[in-house]
Amino acid sequence: MKLHHIIVILISICLSACESLITDIPADKLPRTESKLVVQSFISPQSARINVVVTESVPLFTESGNNGGVVKNALVKISDGTREIAIPFDSASTLYSIDRSLFPIVAGKTYSLFVSDGKRVATGVCTVPAGQVLASSYKLDTSFSSNVFEQDTVLTVQMSWTDASRDTNYYRVRSSVDLEYSVAEGTNAETFKERRVKNRFNFNWDETIGRNDFQSDGNLDGAVFTSPIGRTVLPNVIEYDYGNGNKFTVYPKAKIAMVMLEVYNTDVHYFKYHRSLEMRGSSDNPFIEPSLIYTNISGGLGCFAAYNSGQVTYRP
Repeated sequence: MKLHHIIVILISICLSACESLITDIPADKLPRTESKLVVQSFISPQSARINVVVTESVPLFTESGNNGGVVKNALVKISDGTREIAIPFDSASTLYSIDRSLFPIVAGKTYSLFVSDGKRVATGVCTVPAGQVLASSYKLDTSFSSNVFEQDTVLTVQMSWTDASRDTNYYRVRSSVDLEYSVAEGTNAETFKERRVKNRFNFNWDETIGRNDFQSDGNLDGAVFTSPIGRTVLPNVIEYDYGNGNKFTVYPKAKIAMVMLEVYNTDVHYFKYHRSLEMRGSSDNPFIEPSLIYTNISGGLGCFAAYNSGQVTYRP
């Protein structure tokens, strides 16, 4: 028997063996699961608004047509134990939202959230961390890359802060820069002109072992923490060619108007929820068992958590 015939036979045997491992499970034997309310809200004394996102989960093994969309008809209430207020649905942003002036969030207080669509009820409780933690030092740096395929100007930031010596603390760092720069305006050589604009750019944090934008002071009470390096790409030089020799080059001449450096002092729910999302997103190995997303919502899924933002601004 020729070799290739033997190979074909062996492959056929292997495939038939694999198929024998597949078992069709009758629908009535599958686990019964119900759709749950999914609630997400992060409150802070520094936030301009209280926002609550309400959606619903899509159960496995279901043909109900539920696509997990936004729940628009829910009753959403927040309470501090003394006062309670209903949060209306905002159709423009597709979430439940109120201005902080209607219900101020106070550091150190405990808040409860109630959500119901008439059939299901989901609740959550969180306490706003009492103290603000400020960046005690920071470094800003610009560097130019001469790579012909990736010519850019990169702004980097790194900050340090001292851990508050009390209990267990959880931190997240955030940073953004307000830039003024030149852009082109007009659709042809006759209407072409430059104008100055101002926009905000967020920094993205490098991933390094043991140093993340989420950090905890476990066994490091009172220590000095350092953030990873944050990077943002500044506007680049752009050349416009309208033909007939009409070429214009716009140099952005970027100018830093302000850099915001934030250290979030978060509660444990905020920290565990975001870390679980991060772990789920970074797990691209198909042989690793999927990790569960943290939740502190009773009767549903999601997270109701709090943070206290310490903000430092740099203006050149």
